[in-house]
Amino acid sequence: MGRKFISLREVGRRLDIPPSTVVYYKDKFEKFIPAEGGDGRRARYPVEVVEIFRRIRKMFNDNWSTEQIERELALKFGALMDDSLFDQPIEQNVSSRVVQELAGVLSGMGDLLNDQSLFRSEIRSLRDEVAALRAEREADAAKQEEAVRSLREEIASLKRRLSARERGGTINFPSAEFLSSPLVIASGGEYLGVQGKGRKHFSLEDFVQLIERKESDTVAVETSWKRQDDHWTLDVRTEDSGSGREQNIVLEARKTVTPSRNTVTEIIRLNIDGNDAPDALLLTLFRQLKSVFNG
Repeated sequence: MGRKFISLREVGRRLDIPPSTVVYYKDKFEKFIPAEGGDGRRARYPVEVVEIFRRIRKMFNDNWSTEQIERELALKFGALMDDSLFDQPIEQNVSSRVVQELAGVLSGMGDLLNDQSLFRSEIRSLRDEVAALRAEREADAAKQEEAVRSLREEIASLKRRLSARERGGTINFPSAEFLSSPLVIASGGEYLGVQGKGRKHFSLEDFVQLIERKESDTVAVETSWKRQDDHWTLDVRTEDSGSGREQNIVLEARKTVTPSRNTVTEIIRLNIDGNDAPDALLLTLFRQLKSVFNG
């Protein structure tokens, strides 16, 4: 059975494309459009060209470049470029079908590679999003941990106040101003303190909280306050049930106004297990506190 041929006008009618547009496509991509019978009006086109023109029309509408259209036509319709194939019986066109199938496979591989590139890009985007969510979660966890720590410290402070009330009938506890004032030691006629981040001074309240943080399932911490003349005495007792070790700390502090008219809380005595700490040890302690407070 011979092949069926149609005119360019028929191509335009089937695709609803103006004849002038069909001619324009034919002239621009002539090497991809098989024809017989010479040029001009005598030329005849196999009915398969309808699909070629359909594809060209779609690629133009999708704003493909000329180079992209030519590559696509070479892959999908390269087998139709050999005019001699149209005169051979269908049984002899096996190689033509193989070429067409191969062209389709190559085109599919190109699409697959493009899909893989998009997939990798999306994976990278998802990884970035997961990293951002993880950082946000860690920041939230840190905030929650800080909030829990503050609540525990506040509860411990309330327990101390209640304990003092139960023992003496009245609250025997330093004022908030005394506890929050900068904690200092006198050395060489100067007052030395510890300043942390955000210009916050290390206070007696911070010192007590550092001690109370040692409390755990195996370590018990007890604190008590006593008013004595012009100063306050803090007694701290710790007991480690694991090692059986006990420690007793006595800290005496008083309100002091410096020559520059700053109100501070001055440590006047620190006794550890019955031994008064010398000035050199207090200086070492404050250097360690500065490291901890700024950490």
